[in-house]
Amino acid sequence: MVDVESTELKSERRPSFGVVQRIDGIGGPVIPHSATRGSPINFLLVVTCIAFGCSSFLTGMDDKIISPLVALEPFVRKFQGPNPSTGKFVFTARNQDLLFSVPLVGSILGALTAPILNSRLGRKWPLVGAYTCSIGGVFLQLFAQNIAAFVCGRFINAVVFGVASATAPLYLAEVVPIPMRGRAVSSMNILSLTAGVVATVVVFATHKIDGPLSFKIPLAVQCVMPVILIPLTAFLPESPQWLVGKNRIQEARNNLRKLRGCSDTQVDDELRVMIMCEENERALTAEVKFWHLFNQENLKRTITAGSLFSLNQISGIILSTTYVTIFLTELGVGSPFTLTVIASCCVLAGCIAAPFTIDRAGRRPTALVGMTILFITDIIAGGLAFDASNRNSALGIASLSFMFNFFWAASFYSLSSLLPAEIATPKLRNYTMSYTIAWAQTTAVITTFAVPQLTAADAANLGAKAYLVFGGCMACIILFVYFYLPETRGRSFAEIDEMYDKKIPMRQWRKFETSTEAKQAKVVSDTVLATI
Repeated sequence: MVDVESTELKSERRPSFGVVQRIDGIGGPVIPHSATRGSPINFLLVVTCIAFGCSSFLTGMDDKIISPLVALEPFVRKFQGPNPSTGKFVFTARNQDLLFSVPLVGSILGALTAPILNSRLGRKWPLVGAYTCSIGGVFLQLFAQNIAAFVCGRFINAVVFGVASATAPLYLAEVVPIPMRGRAVSSMNILSLTAGVVATVVVFATHKIDGPLSFKIPLAVQCVMPVILIPLTAFLPESPQWLVGKNRIQEARNNLRKLRGCSDTQVDDELRVMIMCEENERALTAEVKFWHLFNQENLKRTITAGSLFSLNQISGIILSTTYVTIFLTELGVGSPFTLTVIASCCVLAGCIAAPFTIDRAGRRPTALVGMTILFITDIIAGGLAFDASNRNSALGIASLSFMFNFFWAASFYSLSSLLPAEIATPKLRNYTMSYTIAWAQTTAVITTFAVPQLTAADAANLGAKAYLVFGGCMACIILFVYFYLPETRGRSFAEIDEMYDKKIPMRQWRKFETSTEAKQAKVVSDTVLATI
């Protein structure tokens, strides 16, 4: 599943004004934080961030646990039996498609349903419903008697976690103070990848059990977190921003007061900014339609913003994440379950390193250097696959897949989460994110379906040679990035708009001096943010 944490900027509404007047018309401007004391952070805000952040842990757990699970011999024995082509306990290409691809369709349905639920029910109740339904999905998997029932359980979980993954980042982006927003929402990526490590460790701990418990214990572990989160989430405050959108101002104020440790004056000022931002956004998007994404003035930005999530699906990462345990089992190198844990840790390490590389080196250098490394890794691993029967070659392929995971997470994956919201023009940001997620999930379904047909013994039987296919894809991606990906580090939305309007070549963005108006817009924006 494709993670959607970049939803944070959907709600990061930056007003184009320097002084915020009181909503009742009485009194002066907003009082900056420097004028009043008190930290905006309190205990309830911390608990709220942890509770909603844990939704990504559940999503990551469900997404990552299936890879080592389907490589367990008792699991294959129960739901298929020996592979007709090899006689080994490895799922056929058809059954791999059922287990991996079909549930992704559910995640698309969940993501498409989430905006409707979020608009009508708020943020927390769709999450409570998702957690409740997820327990039913896990129980169906636990007691499934055939592969069809198991896939139905996976499909149910994919739908509800599609809702959760679109809802929780939105809530966090709306309730945390602006200086914390990026860290709070991006932490969900780390929690999701941490869940992947936990999932692989749990399966590693049970993989030597000879019997159904080897796969039922990891499945049952998924029920623990929802049981804790359901009552906790139900008693947390609803998003003040959502309440403002529903014109429930007093409730919004009460909830914001609960979530802040600062003074009443600061709470009132922040609420006024929320109200003005809501009004500004309504005015901005009143005449905007989805198909405006493809107008001549927006098409280049739409292509760039909407492509990265989809393109990372064809980088080769699917071999070393989704299908990693099956892939390592077929290579016959070491313990595939131990190596799967290492693979998950490499992804987590890369994700932790990403903020430092992206902020210091910039977006474009991180993308070009990281993707070049991925291309070289694909080519070398694919070349070694021609001698995969040699143990040293097999070990080399496994080692390269771990390196691939780290650099993918540190560059491609993290940029895919950041740039769609950063590049999109403000009035089309919501539509851009919907378009991006829809294409990403569609690409994930296609890729997840295609890989077993390329690698499985009963299909094309390419095995690790499939890395060469992805290497060709990476070569095309690098060319695309060179000509289409701009350097947006340190740029305001006004500056980005100006450079797109002036058709500045992507390689010249880093040194381009924008107009006084764009610079002034950045200063005003930064000043307003500093007063909140």
